[in-house]
Amino acid sequence: MTTQPGSLGVEAARLVEALAQWARTGAADLPLATDSAECRVCPLCQLLSVARQTRPETFAHLTDAASSLVAALRTVVDNHGAHHGAERGGVERIDLDDAGFDDEHSGVAR
Repeated sequence: MTTQPGSLGVEAARLVEALAQWARTGAADLPLATDSAECRVCPLCQLLSVARQTRPETFAHLTDAASSLVAALRTVVDNHGAHHGAERGGVERIDLDDAGFDDEHSGVAR
């Protein structure tokens, strides 16, 4: 069954929930996050260990926070572009010709 994609927050929540479910059930057959010496230093094992012990509500809160952060960043970027793009037309011309530049004071020999 295929579902229609949702918003960024909804899709992130689905991904996190699928990974958490996989960590709880599907990864049980794999020797990951076994609390062995190797697993205590492995970032993947540490992440899986945290995911196995985390309640689903925590992932929902993290997803909401991530969605809010993305929305805030989008607002900042949109406002920055609207303010600066309107003043200069979106493009700033920089003239690289030496016309009018005093070579004696520049310290550059030609």
